[in-house]
Amino acid sequence: MIPEKGSIRGVARANNHDKDTIRRWVEVAGAHAKEVTSYFLKDLNLDKVEVDEIWSYIKKSKRT
Repeated sequence: MIPEKGSIRGVARANNHDKDTIRRWVEVAGAHAKEVTSYFLKDLNLDKVEVDEIWSYIKKSKRT
């Protein structure tokens, strides 16, 4: 919701939660995303063409 509402306060108002609660959950989500990224995306040795193909696949998957 943060990209949609544009701020932590906006999300807090929309969900009737305190902004500190939303901030804590954003920190937890960020830490989790960092862990997932470091676990799955290591030693890939991708070149530019392979990275471009991955993003094309992701964009195509979102449309369907």
